[in-house]
This record gives sequence, C-alpha cells and structure tokens, in this order.
Amino acid sequence: MQTKTKLTVTIDSEVLPRAKEYARTHGASLSSVIEQLLRDALEAAAPPEGTSSAAGKTLEEIEAYLPFETEQERADRWRDKSLTFPARWAGQFKPKRQLTDEDLDNLRDEYHREKYGL
Repeated sequence: MQTKTKLTVTIDSEVLPRAKEYARTHGASLSSVIEQLLRDALEAAAPPEGTSSAAGKTLEEIEAYLPFETEQERADRWRDKSLTFPARWAGQFKPKRQLTDEDLDNLRDEYHREKYGL
C-alpha cells in the first residue's frame, strides 16, 4: 500500500480555478491530477532502465553539468600545498585531441580483448 504525504503547493491564482475545473471534468481530484502529471514528467525525463543519465545527450549537454576550472583556478590548485597529491594533479593533463564515441568504443574493445583474451 502506498502512503500519501500532504504537500502545500503555491500556484498562480489564475491557474487554480482552471486546474480544479480540469480535474472535475475528468472525474478526479486535483491532487490525483497533479500527481499523475508529475509521474508522467518524471517518467519522460528518466533514462531507459540500464542506461546512464548521459545516454542520448550531446557532449555540450554533458559538459554543461561538469565542473570546469579556468586555467588560473587550475594553476592555483596546483600551487596549493595543503591539497593531496592526487587533488593537485587532477585535470593537469589534457588529451591531444577530443575523443570521439568511436575512439571510446575502440578503447573499450581493446580493454576487453586484453582482459578476457579475446
């Protein structure tokens, strides 16, 4: 049995009467309409089972979520002796070129061949 939790939601005063009317015409409570809309939105936003949240995103969309440093911030971190060695070295080396999906697939295939003797 699912438990319900009471929640206070603030919405625009012009939206509330329309939302109540929508729920009434569909024979549902306003709470159940809002809950179903949230369920639908969460399901649509969730990646398919077994895939990462990065699946289907462009490199630019993924980069938007990653914490990047400026060159000055990286240099300041490098000089900060209070940080651990790995923390100071993190991000100090840059690949000569941007890796493509094909490059990553080839690297993964090579790793599996070495690991499993394929």
